[in-house]
Amino acid sequence: MNNCLFDFVREFSDELADLAHRIEAQLFNQPQSALIQARLYCEKLVKKISDTESLEAIYPLKPAERIHKLYRQDIIPEEIYLKLEWIRKMGNKAAHDLKEIELKDILEAHKLLFEISVWYMEVYVSHQFTAPKYQLPVNVHQETNSLELNDLDALLKPYFDQTLQKVDEMREVFERQLEAIKADKENISDINAETGSPQQQEDKYADDKESMVLGSGERLPLSKEKENIVSIFKKYNFNKNYETTKAIELEHLNSKELVYLINNKKTSIVLNPKTIEMNDDLKSTGKKFSSTALKQFPKAINKGKTPINYGYLYNFGTDDELETFLQNLNDVHLVKIKH
Repeated sequence: MNNCLFDFVREFSDELADLAHRIEAQLFNQPQSALIQARLYCEKLVKKISDTESLEAIYPLKPAERIHKLYRQDIIPEEIYLKLEWIRKMGNKAAHDLKEIELKDILEAHKLLFEISVWYMEVYVSHQFTAPKYQLPVNVHQETNSLELNDLDALLKPYFDQTLQKVDEMREVFERQLEAIKADKENISDINAETGSPQQQEDKYADDKESMVLGSGERLPLSKEKENIVSIFKKYNFNKNYETTKAIELEHLNSKELVYLINNKKTSIVLNPKTIEMNDDLKSTGKKFSSTALKQFPKAINKGKTPINYGYLYNFGTDDELETFLQNLNDVHLVKIKH
């Protein structure tokens, strides 16, 4: 271990923190073993999520099935799903292929492990968590121990410049691999065929229905445009409570009503079902939407066996449409709630 990059993991698992440090210690000397352990790290973290979400209350799942099901039920976003799948496949390759692992692969795996762990901290441990800045691990060999720090920096700088260049060159290859994983996701029915489970068929039906509600179904990271959208909410007395990769939670200053801005191509917000189900006008224009991102909303059975947070979804094509909706919500509906 050359730094404390993964020390925050100890807040939710000593076992995973120790494993992360072992991976770092083996990055340069035993990259094949490090990549296999990176896969193990992800398996254990995904199992932890599955236990939290009661995903396997009826029957156990294999590691690949577990990742796919978490994604289908919108428990993990697409970007985390793709990173988990990349590490799983590369770890399998390291375990079964006799070819030597390339340095760029294990360094990429190290960075993805960090990003996955940060996401878990933000979503499941603390919404106020501030992630440390990512740093490439340093390969300090025993023969350089006697060197002065300045000499060591000078010795390692060309190596790191070359390594960073290789990682940048790998991005294009990495993106193609992610596209292949997306294609696997679209053909998810082969997982159902392996188990023949009626529960998985129900879950897939629920996910298909959810994708129809959202439109394209493609989830992209919230871009800089989110700040413009949040500023619109501020005009109508909503402040941001916290943000995760799945959603932004906003709270009305007076009524304390919560609204979630969903990570989606369209401007999509979700309102509390307790509010909507008391108002025929709002209920008639919204669509029921289930997601674990709606942390403060009530839970109900969707199409599976496990209750999941839900609310009413509203999509907007322009900022003006959103402003009109918030104006009406602010002036009429939230005033009624307050009184």
